[in-house]
Amino acid sequence: MVIGITGGIASGKSLVASELARRGAFVIDVDQVARALVQPGEPALEEVIREFGARFRREDGTLDRRALGRLVFSDADALARLNEIMFPRLRAATEKQVREAVDRGYSMIVVDAAVLYEAGLDALVDRVICVTADESVRVRRAMARSGLSRPEALDRVKAQVGLEEQARRADFVVENNGSPDDVARQVDLILERLRRECQR
Repeated sequence: MVIGITGGIASGKSLVASELARRGAFVIDVDQVARALVQPGEPALEEVIREFGARFRREDGTLDRRALGRLVFSDADALARLNEIMFPRLRAATEKQVREAVDRGYSMIVVDAAVLYEAGLDALVDRVICVTADESVRVRRAMARSGLSRPEALDRVKAQVGLEEQARRADFVVENNGSPDDVARQVDLILERLRRECQR
């Protein structure tokens, strides 16, 4: 079974993914997939630089992700252009990792992706878990986790539209305003429901 995890930035997707990993799942972190796609020498990096300019390439040849993030999370058109470059590559790379995990014998594979629906990754999964958290909680977590200023964190949180739609489309919703133990309990309940479904 392939499970997609989605939700807003800093909602706790990685926490849910790690809980599933502790229960034997193979986890594909789509943020890491995206980072690999823009390493020096990769075609996606060259396309991003052509589209947005050499100022986004650091002296060591790597992408200045923070500077690009400031641009795209404050400019919807720039974000759409970046997504046009990245989403087809993300789909192909993620699909390849899913196939490899199946070939290695994993019975539960997790695709952890904030852009699960936007990038069309939902076509690769059997069930979707949407992780939600209050906006103020997400801003605070984004600042702590990524060293973002409050305005930067707010821009990123606000750039993600349709979170209610994500939750509506998902098979399961995990509410993450509480403790990690609370999240673990919700994950166990979801897995129990999935086990019952598989036994029918």
